[in-house]
Amino acid sequence: MKRRSLLLISVLAAVLACSTHVEKAVPSSDETYTTARIQELARTDYDAAMQLTEDGLRSGQLSAFTANTTRAQITYLYTEDYSAAAEYMQKALKQEEAQDPATRSELIYRLATILKSGKDFTALLSACTEGKKFAHMAGKSFLEASFDFLAGDCLFDMDEDTGLEMIQGAIKKASAIASSEEDFGHLLFFYGEYLNSLVGDGQYKAALEESDNYDALIGKMEKKFPQGDASYIDRCRFYQEIRRAICYTKLGNQKAAADTFEKAKSRKAAGTTGGKTLIVSYYSVSGQPDKILAIYRDELPYTGADTVSRAYRMRLARLRDAYENAGLTAKAREYEARYDSLNKQIEEKEIAEGTMVNAARYNAQRYRFQLEDTNNALQKNKWLLVTIVFVLILAICILLSMNEKRARLHSEETESLEKSLRSIQRQVAVIAERASPKDAPQQSLEKLIEGKQLYLDKNLNRESAAALLGIPSNEISRMLNDIEPGISFPDYIKSLRIRHALELIGQNPDIPISELADRCGFYTVRTLQRSFLAVTGKTPSEYAKALKK
Repeated sequence: MKRRSLLLISVLAAVLACSTHVEKAVPSSDETYTTARIQELARTDYDAAMQLTEDGLRSGQLSAFTANTTRAQITYLYTEDYSAAAEYMQKALKQEEAQDPATRSELIYRLATILKSGKDFTALLSACTEGKKFAHMAGKSFLEASFDFLAGDCLFDMDEDTGLEMIQGAIKKASAIASSEEDFGHLLFFYGEYLNSLVGDGQYKAALEESDNYDALIGKMEKKFPQGDASYIDRCRFYQEIRRAICYTKLGNQKAAADTFEKAKSRKAAGTTGGKTLIVSYYSVSGQPDKILAIYRDELPYTGADTVSRAYRMRLARLRDAYENAGLTAKAREYEARYDSLNKQIEEKEIAEGTMVNAARYNAQRYRFQLEDTNNALQKNKWLLVTIVFVLILAICILLSMNEKRARLHSEETESLEKSLRSIQRQVAVIAERASPKDAPQQSLEKLIEGKQLYLDKNLNRESAAALLGIPSNEISRMLNDIEPGISFPDYIKSLRIRHALELIGQNPDIPISELADRCGFYTVRTLQRSFLAVTGKTPSEYAKALKK
């Protein structure tokens, strides 16, 4: 998988951190139908809680707005029926109480977290666009950053390069303006998802190091809000311990992994639906398929109803990885085939739903907000800017006046020198053409780049190669055409780097992926994986495993 759905259920933490001030229940002296009573009941009996909500709506003790927001929240928290939860929230958004920009933006954020869990990328990007618009209207800067984070995380899941950049920017902005308990709850969720991205990219040491900052943020929230929700803090620490156990497992520290996992299992959050999903993640990484099968026993043998969904694909992937890590290659191949088939169906489904169109639409909306903010800043400081521009122009004029005389004195000498230099260059080119064999440019390019392994330099480009050869940069194209007609310089360098990667894997199939990327001249592990897959049809890990067999 390009990115495992590791700790995806951590989004629950953000929702429970939300205050309930957007839920305006109809005043009633009967405490039976309060949202607090319904939510408490849902912890142990979801069906009874839903029936109680229905009774409250019919008797007039609950408004349609409050009933639907309550249904959406408990369905989201205590079932995996994310589509139903989204439908309830969309019904609430149609009510009169949801038309105020502040209230509407908060409800849309809840809808977006539901859609995120359900992996409905099309609807999620659309919700982020609408939600950010209303948050901007209401002056809710933290909520704007929240929508940016959710959209960035969605784009990251879709392998869009702007995704991680948006995630980091949203965290930075949210950290600077967080003040309330609700803000800190969201910020913990953002940071947790950022750590998940590091783990998903195989940066386990970095994730463990960043975990200290996450722990510090939990401690800061506890200290700042001592009367806060203890169960929320328990869930955050549960997610953190599972994440650490997975990192320790990947780094080969099995004892630390087992100790940390046992600590996580002792927490209350381990008994929730989200906790089960995270526990399965650990069993997958540690190679314990029997324990995964025990948890998913009611859903096996994966037949019957329509299963073209990311949630179903996640189950297949975890079983595949668990069998592979346990050394059961035959079963791993069986689930690999199922996973590949399902993946194609999901891609076709998402393309048909117009996911990429919505991604482009969200980016356009984001850039419009940035332009609007820039314009507002310019309007606010326009006289200061005019003064600065005037001073700069005046300074430039003075400098030009001072240098005009000197430039005039040297102009003739400079022109003469340039003419002489051009003449020498022409003569050198003629001599080189006469003295060199026909294939000399090709030999020079290969000797420079391949012979000296300059392609391992991450900063190598057409201009730097041309400078080293002492020729114009457009001459590189002709040299490349002699080597292989139609090949571009980046593709030529990429092919050399992939060839070097194949050699390194052949020498050491267990070479860490991060070290392989660094030694082959790639900036990131993701760039290596994409290029390797495009050239060889396999990921580096798949290629290494094939060599071991």
